[in-house]
Amino acid sequence: MSDAAPARTPRKRDVRLWITGTSVSLFGDAALWIALGVWVHDLTGSNGAAGLAFAAYVVPRLGAPFLGLIVDRFRRRSLIALLNFVLSGWVCLAFLVHDQHQVWLLYLVLFGVGLGVGMHNAAGSALLTSLVHPDELGRTNALLRTVQEGGMLVSPAVGSALYVAAGPRAVAGLEAVTFLVCCLCVLAVRVDEPKPEPPSGTIARELAAGVMHLVRTPRLRAVSVAMGGGLLGFGFIETVIYAVADQGLHRPAAFVGALTVGKGVGSVIGGIIGMRVLKRLGNGRESMLTVYGLSLMAAGCAILMLPGVVLAMVGVFVIGLGIPGAVVGLYTSMQRYSPAHLQGRVASAASMLATTPQVLAVATSAALIATVDYRVLLGVQVVLIALSAGYLAVRARSFPDTGESALAPTAPAQAASAPSTSTSTTELESPS
Repeated sequence: MSDAAPARTPRKRDVRLWITGTSVSLFGDAALWIALGVWVHDLTGSNGAAGLAFAAYVVPRLGAPFLGLIVDRFRRRSLIALLNFVLSGWVCLAFLVHDQHQVWLLYLVLFGVGLGVGMHNAAGSALLTSLVHPDELGRTNALLRTVQEGGMLVSPAVGSALYVAAGPRAVAGLEAVTFLVCCLCVLAVRVDEPKPEPPSGTIARELAAGVMHLVRTPRLRAVSVAMGGGLLGFGFIETVIYAVADQGLHRPAAFVGALTVGKGVGSVIGGIIGMRVLKRLGNGRESMLTVYGLSLMAAGCAILMLPGVVLAMVGVFVIGLGIPGAVVGLYTSMQRYSPAHLQGRVASAASMLATTPQVLAVATSAALIATVDYRVLLGVQVVLIALSAGYLAVRARSFPDTGESALAPTAPAQAASAPSTSTSTTELESPS
């Protein structure tokens, strides 16, 4: 037991550093894009211009295949640290904005941050596979998601309060600091990463490698199809939730904020529960967590069809409970069953395949909400999400319960997983 103890301590320390840095950075990102959207509106008086601010932040994610390819060409720890250092300076461009003629600079800032966040997410997913044993990926992902959801609960309020109290430049300054904190945390992480592999084909083939791996791996193909179908339905909620508040509850649009908080609380608790569920499921059954998550999301949407404020809060809470499980099941499967040299491209492909249906759903629901009863749209959501969960539940029966990971455990993780330390995997279940 004494041989394994030295390896176990730095592993726990490094996971905490990674979770801290990533969560702090995400906190700053959420505060920034909300505050800069408000700033654009204040400068221009245009709702459309403010909407473009969010578009500038999310559009770079359409370049996911290119971002994944870049991630797979460099050591992920160094790339993430450098990326966050550069972004800490990039966001300071917002300090140069003084009137509506310089709003384009705010769009540029948000575009750059969105690009950086997309690359950070892909590189971070890949880095985690070198940082922990494959058997611990699920619980570590669930812990990371829980901490991030907690931060997302308060970041909009902090960003808005700082905007009102000290001005928009203060929010940009906060984001710059969070990028630096993330950079320092990542630099302090000790990890033995595999050497990046050189290009092995044409650019087109390299770009498509992540998607092709998902298509050719039955387990990953099934969970990708299920999440794509589930999010095609769930994407309606971005528009429908306003109709729930207005037409269903006869409350002002601001009440959506209270519903969002209810969903956030559910997500924090859902992340904690997800860690326990994964432990019970065992290795090779990560996709079942996505089944449970999608099922809860479908149930929450069904509850929203019922009248009453209490039931609406219960509905969004149940939706929140399901979101972490669905996401953690997806990304843990991608990490565990993808080789190290493809991790960045697979993570980017999964993100794109999950995000694209959601964007389509948002656009579709926005076009239909004026003429179709919101309860009908909620019913469509329930059907699409439930069918996706059912499809994955049936397909998962053919997956080996103890599927072998495509990853080679890192040296510290191999030591920590020795029989004499069989309880060490529970150490990641609490950030304290």
